Amino acid sequence: MNFLRSLIFAAWFYLTLVIVGLACMPFAYASRRAAIAATRFWTGMQLWGLRWFCDVRTEFRGLEHLPAGACIVAMRHQSTYDTLAPFLFIKDPAFILKRELLKAPVLGIYAARGRMIPIDRDGGMKTMKAMLAAAKLEAADGRKIIIFPEGTRQPPDAPADLKPGVVAIYNALGVPCIPVALNTGLCWRSFWRTPGLIIFEVMPAIEPGLGREPFMQRLKAALEPATVRIVAEGRAAQRKKGIPVPAVT
Repeated sequence: MNFLRSLIFAAWFYLTLVIVGLACMPFAYASRRAAIAATRFWTGMQLWGLRWFCDVRTEFRGLEHLPAGACIVAMRHQSTYDTLAPFLFIKDPAFILKRELLKAPVLGIYAARGRMIPIDRDGGMKTMKAMLAAAKLEAADGRKIIIFPEGTRQPPDAPADLKPGVVAIYNALGVPCIPVALNTGLCWRSFWRTPGLIIFEVMPAIEPGLGREPFMQRLKAALEPATVRIVAEGRAAQRKKGIPVPAVT
């Protein structure tokens, strides 16, 4: 059953990507905001597909903590869904993403037209400076800069492993940092979709102007306990559905 659910969702994911992506392409080339709006619409279709094909509900909590203007959104990273769902609760997101994603069919075009911020992980200081310059421009336009401070996807139970890039952005932009915990890895793992409850929890802002160590401590102290809590809540929801989950050690 889980294989069938996952297969149907994969077909839905790529079919809607092609249909919406191609239909909205002229508007995306004409306007950055149209590219963002089309991406948001397509992402909403994935939320719907998760709910009705895979029995996966999505909740967004703490949205009152998002400021009206520019900020840094520092999110845990467990699955591909983390790169999609923010379009549903953040008005004008600017993701910091791997440069290779700009080469992806359809999605790469929308990422480029939406003025996402590419980074070459092996590019060194030159790449970092270019990324910070681009982030400053987008923040000056009032956009929310989304970064995955762990750099890559982690299992749901992994402790927060924060990389120094988030400190560089925090120091350069001088705007609040909004931590976001999640538990997407319980329900979305590569091809597989498992029924359950996905939670994105937005937490209170970390004010600008802190030193490196105090900032990193505040960010980790916000992300780690919240992630543990909502992963436990997600597993409890899966147990109610009769889905085997690992014992907590």
